[in-house]
Amino acid sequence: MRTPRKVFDDHWDAVTAGDLDRVLADYAEDAVFVRPGRIARGRASVRTVFEELGADLAGFHFHQESITVDGPIVLLEWSGHGAGGDASGVDSFVIHDDRIHQQTLSYRVRRR
Repeated sequence: MRTPRKVFDDHWDAVTAGDLDRVLADYAEDAVFVRPGRIARGRASVRTVFEELGADLAGFHFHQESITVDGPIVLLEWSGHGAGGDASGVDSFVIHDDRIHQQTLSYRVRRR
């Protein structure tokens, strides 16, 4: 079984590769994904969130600013840069039993 950090690392690799099937495989069937003003429940809803994020952040290259892990909790600060602007955000994850069970995300995009 993967540690929470290993699940996170695999997830990051899948996200940056744009491999949505691999991204979704990291989530529990009943995962909850929270964004400002929106809560997605279950993998099908999480897929929709990632499709929207992909459209909003297309062309960006991402960098991990910091990762903090405490047991099943992972906090990520990240930045993204692309021809159209810059982005920054914070994600938190609750990971256990080899899957992401909860995630929060808040980010901003500054368009040029």
